[in-house]
Amino acid sequence: MKFGTLTLKKKIAILITSAVFVIGVAAWLILYRTERNDSIEYTQTMLSRYLDLMALSGEKGGAEEVKELSDIWTALYPDGRVTVVSITGDVLLDTKADPSRMENHYTRGEVMAAFADGEGSELRYSKTQREWQIYMAKRVTLPDASEKAFVVRLSYPVAKLSGLIKNVTLPFIKYFSLLLIFVWLGTYLLLRLIMKPLNSLSRAASLIARGEPARFPITDDGEIQELSKTLNYMRDSLQKSILEARERKEELAQLVGALPIGVILIDDDRKIRYINQAAGAIICGSAELPARGSSVELILPSRELYQMLDEEDAKKTLSIMRGGTAAMLVEATTLILPRGRLIVLQDLTEKLRLEELRRDFFIDAGHEFQTPLTIIRTGLELLKGSPAMKSPGSAEEAETIESLLRQQERISGLVDDLLLLVRLDSAPASRATEKISLAELARDIAEELSALPRGEDIEIEISAPEEAAVSGIYGDLRRALFNLMENAQKYIQSENKSGGKIKVSVVKAGESWKIIVDDNGPGVPEEERKLIFERFRRGDSHRARRKKSGGYGLGLSISRRVAERHGGSLELGDSELGGAAFVISLPECSGSR
Repeated sequence: MKFGTLTLKKKIAILITSAVFVIGVAAWLILYRTERNDSIEYTQTMLSRYLDLMALSGEKGGAEEVKELSDIWTALYPDGRVTVVSITGDVLLDTKADPSRMENHYTRGEVMAAFADGEGSELRYSKTQREWQIYMAKRVTLPDASEKAFVVRLSYPVAKLSGLIKNVTLPFIKYFSLLLIFVWLGTYLLLRLIMKPLNSLSRAASLIARGEPARFPITDDGEIQELSKTLNYMRDSLQKSILEARERKEELAQLVGALPIGVILIDDDRKIRYINQAAGAIICGSAELPARGSSVELILPSRELYQMLDEEDAKKTLSIMRGGTAAMLVEATTLILPRGRLIVLQDLTEKLRLEELRRDFFIDAGHEFQTPLTIIRTGLELLKGSPAMKSPGSAEEAETIESLLRQQERISGLVDDLLLLVRLDSAPASRATEKISLAELARDIAEELSALPRGEDIEIEISAPEEAAVSGIYGDLRRALFNLMENAQKYIQSENKSGGKIKVSVVKAGESWKIIVDDNGPGVPEEERKLIFERFRRGDSHRARRKKSGGYGLGLSISRRVAERHGGSLELGDSELGGAAFVISLPECSGSR
C-alpha cells in the first residue's frame, strides 16, 4: 500500500512512530558509544600501569624477569595476555599460545610503533581470541646490549566488546519497547482528540455535497473553530453562487426558449444538451422536443445540415423538405467552454414568401404606373404640338406643359429604377456576360454627359489603361457608372460655379480593377457617409435636392447592387478634388493581362 493512499490518521501514526524509532536508535548509538569509550579508557589505564611495571622488570632482568611477572599478572587477570617480541619480530614469549608456532609479529601496528617510538597501542578484533582486544606495547632496552632490545605487549579484552552490544541492547530494547507502547497509546488518544472534530467537519461536508442542508460544527478548539467559520462562510458563498447561477440559467433558458429562432446546443459526441421549442418546430415540425442526450443526427432533416457539423464555423441558407420545401438560415459555431457546437436555425420560408409578394407588388405596380404615365406623356406632347400652343399668348401654358413633361420623366425614371432594383434583388445572376473595356465604357458615358444641358461647362477627365477589362453585363455596368458620373455632374451644377471637374480613373489593385469617380462638388459630410447607399436616402444638407437637382436616392443603391452582383463592391473614398470620390472594385476579366 502506498503512503499517499493511507488515511490521515495512519499517516500521523506512522510519522510519530518513525520519529520515536529514529530517536531511540540515536539514543542507543550514543549509549553504546559512551559505554564503549569508558570501557576502552578503563582498560587502557589498567594496562598502562602493568606494562610500565613489566618494562621496568625487563630492563633489569631481561625476558626471564618479564616471564615471572607475567605469570603473576595472568593469575590476576586470566583474560589478559602477555607477549614478548624480539627486534626481529619473533615471538619469545606468549601466555596464550606456543611461541614457536606463532607467526612473525613485527608488522603488528603496536609492535612497530613501540620499536619506533618506544610505545604503541591499537584496538582491533582478534581472530585467534575471537573478541575485541586492546593491544599496548613498550620497548625494553637492556643497558649493556641494545641490539637485544625487545617489546613487551599486553592485550586485554575491552570488557568483552563482542558482548557489549548485547549487554547494552537488551536493556535498551526492554525500556524502549515500553516507551513505544506509551507513545502509541498517547498517539491514539491524541489522534482521537484531533480527528473527532475533523470527522464532524467531514460528515458535514458529505451532507453538503449531497445537497442536504447542513453547516460545519463550531468546536471549542481555536484552530478548528476558525476552520469551521471559514468553511461555513465558503458554504454560504457557494450556496449563493449556485442559487444565482440557477436563476441565471432559468432566465437564460426562458429567454432562449422565447426566441423566434431555433437554438440547439450539442456536445463533442453530438448529443443534444439543449434545444428550444422553436428549433423543435423548425426541424421536427412539432412542439415535441427530442430527449436530452439523444443523438442530434436523428433529427437533422437535411444532409447539408448534417455535413455542417464536420465543417468550420459557417453560416448557410439551406432548403429542406418538411411537408413541402422550406428555406432555413443555419449558423454553426464552435464553443470552447463548454465544448461543443451551437446551431442557430431561422425559418426563412415566411420571410421569403413576403419578399416574393413585395417583389411581385413592385413589378405589378410599376407596370400599372407605366401605362397612365405613357398616356399622360402622349397627351402632353400632343398638346405641346397643337396649333393653340403656337399663338403669341400661349407662352405661359407652354412652360407649364414643359414642367409637366419633366415631372412625368422623373416619375417614369423612378418607376424604372424601382423595377431595376427588384430585378437585381430577385433575379439570379445572369451567365450571359461579356468582356467589357472599362476605358471605352467611361469615354462613352462622358460623351453622353457632355451633350446634356450645361454639360459642356464641366470638364470630364478619363484616365484608364486600354487593357483594363472586366467580365459582366454591359447594360448593368454602364448604368452603375452612369449613375455615379451623372450624380457628380448634377451636384457640381447645383453649386452654380465655374470650373467644374469630374475625374474618372481606372487603376489596378491586385486581381481587381478600381474605377474611381471623383469630383470637385460639395462632397458628402461625415455623418451621412454611411447612409447615402441606402434606398431613398440622400445627403440633403450638402447635396442638391434643395436646388432641384438629383433623383430620389436610388442611383447609388442601384450602382452598389450592380457591383456586388459582379463580385465587386462600391465604397465612398477620399477625394483628391475636394468633393466626393466613389470607388467601384470589380474582378479583372480572365485573360485580360
